[in-house]
Amino acid sequence: MAPSGCLSTPRRARLRASPVTAQTITTSAEGLVAGEVKVPTKDGMIPAYRAMPATGGNFPVVLVIQEIFGVNEHIRDVCRRIAKSGFFAIAPELYA
Repeated sequence: MAPSGCLSTPRRARLRASPVTAQTITTSAEGLVAGEVKVPTKDGMIPAYRAMPATGGNFPVVLVIQEIFGVNEHIRDVCRRIAKSGFFAIAPELYA
């Protein structure tokens, strides 16, 4: 007999057999100005990805920090999502 509060063996087996699924989130660039840019620095230029609303101006700035993998599609998508909320989002390639 299993102790009180423990799952029985058949129940645990059912939990392990459940498939794991995920969906990729992709945010459209429609209504945005988005793409690769070069940011001037004291020693030259650094590549970055930026996104902002296509209309209006003086947007608040959000600095998006890359993951260890650099500015990948996920980070670019994060910039587009932030821009859809009315911000200027920029993700510099910190390891460039």
